[in-house]
Amino acid sequence: MHHLDNPSKLLRHSLIFALFFFWGCSSPAPMQEFASKGMPSGGETNSAEKTSPFSPGEGLWLMTQLSSPIFDEFQQKGLQLSADSLYNSQEPSLSNAVLNISIDGNSQGTGAFISNRGLILTNYRTAIDGISGQSSPNKNYLQDGFLAENSKQEIPLPNYSLRILIEQKEVTELINRQLTDSLTYRKKNKQIEHIQSQLIAQRKNEHKDIEVSIDEVWSGNRYIMSTYKKIDDIRLVHAPQKSDAFPNQDTFNQSWPSYSADYSMLRAYVAPSGKSRTYDQSNVPFTPDRHLHIDTSEINSDDYTITLGYPGKTHRQESSYAAAFYQDHRNPILIDSYQAILDAARQTAEQDLAATITNAPLRMSATQNVTYFKQLHHGLQNDSIVTYKAEIEQQFSEWVKRDSLRNLTYRRVLPQLEQAYNIASQSGSTLFALVNAINNSKILQMAGIHHSYRKHISETTNTVLTDANKEQLLNRHTSILDDTYIKSQMQLLGDMLYILSSLPEGNIPFHLLELFGSGEGEVLRRKIDTYLANQQDSSLIFDSQKAQAFLQLPTDSARDHPSDDLVTLYQELLDSYQFSRDNYSQHVAYLQPAQERYVKGMLTF
Repeated sequence: MHHLDNPSKLLRHSLIFALFFFWGCSSPAPMQEFASKGMPSGGETNSAEKTSPFSPGEGLWLMTQLSSPIFDEFQQKGLQLSADSLYNSQEPSLSNAVLNISIDGNSQGTGAFISNRGLILTNYRTAIDGISGQSSPNKNYLQDGFLAENSKQEIPLPNYSLRILIEQKEVTELINRQLTDSLTYRKKNKQIEHIQSQLIAQRKNEHKDIEVSIDEVWSGNRYIMSTYKKIDDIRLVHAPQKSDAFPNQDTFNQSWPSYSADYSMLRAYVAPSGKSRTYDQSNVPFTPDRHLHIDTSEINSDDYTITLGYPGKTHRQESSYAAAFYQDHRNPILIDSYQAILDAARQTAEQDLAATITNAPLRMSATQNVTYFKQLHHGLQNDSIVTYKAEIEQQFSEWVKRDSLRNLTYRRVLPQLEQAYNIASQSGSTLFALVNAINNSKILQMAGIHHSYRKHISETTNTVLTDANKEQLLNRHTSILDDTYIKSQMQLLGDMLYILSSLPEGNIPFHLLELFGSGEGEVLRRKIDTYLANQQDSSLIFDSQKAQAFLQLPTDSARDHPSDDLVTLYQELLDSYQFSRDNYSQHVAYLQPAQERYVKGMLTF
């Protein structure tokens, strides 16, 4: 229910909201992309059957698609509900009972109303930020659980909000009829953004408690507008104790099947008028149009199963070149990076109870990402997705050649996709490793403060910083240092430097080659450990008095002062990141138009 694909907590990526209908029985399908990430949808999975990448037999389906022939197939397989009972924009339906839960406007999860007084059932990982944020060593709800005996005991979660689907409709024709064939791809995208803004403004029509989004699906071939009611007062009602939620686990279990009490309960509140507003003592429980009833009867292994919710992005409609890029250049780096983050977070959590409580969401997030990318990587390799896709694309290519008009339209699609991912492959591994290193190492964050200072004073035309300005920099440094368990952060930085230094030839940042040479394995590990041990003894990053002494130097003296080695490391890694990002971004100009035509052509094929 709560998944971070290229996670916002760790990569600071934005998410797109929506509602999907997907059907499932067994293992994840790693190569699906029938809709944008986070859109409401439903789905079905039947891993025993081999289906084409665009057939209705297995995948994700938007609310707007719940009609014949797709829904006929659902019913033939055993679904005993009507399409209107699942989704109906004119009257209450099951889609109104399933909601999107947002945490800090970044990560998100799925929940469901289970009472007419706004009670919400979701999983534990969706609520863990709130449970952790409201816990302390004296009131450790993560360890001991929580149960509100009455509404006054329910705990407000100020960083939580939810969205309930009101309506979902396709607006592809509304957008396309305002576009002309003469537009370049870039101008076309700008025009589409302008049209979308107009459609959203018209739909909102000054309704402050609704949200409207238009999402591109099928790689930009179709556009879906979703309208949601937003609720901003969410409160914690119940969370199980850790021994039940994660029995016999030192960390968060992500394996399947998981025999655990992986659930939590929240409640939605609104003003007495029914309008959404933030926490207020006079707010009342929200009354949903529909809520679910819990069925305690047994489920058999061959029962037909559908799921309504907000899944992460899938990849089914992507090419063999995309699958090869994920398999060879992205997934291995992300698995190692998130594992490094998780190992460091676990080590920090072992220090004291306060740290265990504070970084529980980080450990959960990192665990989810390690699991997700491992499963995705396994699926790509185990099901030979690259080969499978390439065989389909060969058939597609032969089909294109048999018609002159098709040949004119689609003949460059596959070469352009290949070119795009060739460009992405040149710097993708470096970029993914650097993003996680820079974003998650507190040592590099402290070094970044001094890098910014040195960069400022290097320009003689810049304003001279006052003593108060320097004091602010020192306070930022000291605040991070005091809040950092150095041993785990040294481990994290060491692991990140090892990942970067173990990249293929041509991808390793030059400064790391200067520091560690071309070693590998244990030899490389020892070089990195020795380097970091020396920095811990000498660098101002670990000594606030040294940092203060440097900041108190006159500007001319500070400008001529040799740079701290860790500050130099940060600068070099930042330069490598910017260089890799600029090179990597060049593939987008080839990828986006080719991917759009690829999906259109494949759907026709």
